[in-house]
Amino acid sequence: MTLEQRIAAIEAKDEIREVTARYCHGVVDGDVDAIVDLFCKDGTFRMRNSSFTGTDELRGMYEGGVGGKTHKPFIQNHVIELHPEADGSLTRATGRCSVEIRIFQDGQPMTAAGHYLDEYRVEDGRWKLFDRFYNAYHLVPWVEGWSK
Repeated sequence: MTLEQRIAAIEAKDEIREVTARYCHGVVDGDVDAIVDLFCKDGTFRMRNSSFTGTDELRGMYEGGVGGKTHKPFIQNHVIELHPEADGSLTRATGRCSVEIRIFQDGQPMTAAGHYLDEYRVEDGRWKLFDRFYNAYHLVPWVEGWSK
């Protein structure tokens, strides 16, 4: 791998980490436009038995999910794997990151945890989410904890 390729890989991974950080900030702020802009035009968010694809479906899901709510996601343990094209260009990647989410729901604090399995693509010169799957571990009242 050349020095230029190594630098390009470092830059790509850093830009992808920024996407996930901006995602968290958008969720905290309830900024649906900012969240949807992080997805490819034909991007998908999946969880359990639900799937939302494309700008309109994503907007509807996030307006109903985080608009006016109190989600506070914290991402860690982000591992990114780049998938270079035959010519060495970087336009595709996959990743996994753990997430803890604090929520105030139905009058009580809740804690959720899980991980995201992501596919990233370059669209219009920017790294974006092409597919995000949320694998939930738990959603429980904060006072109860996850041991029950």
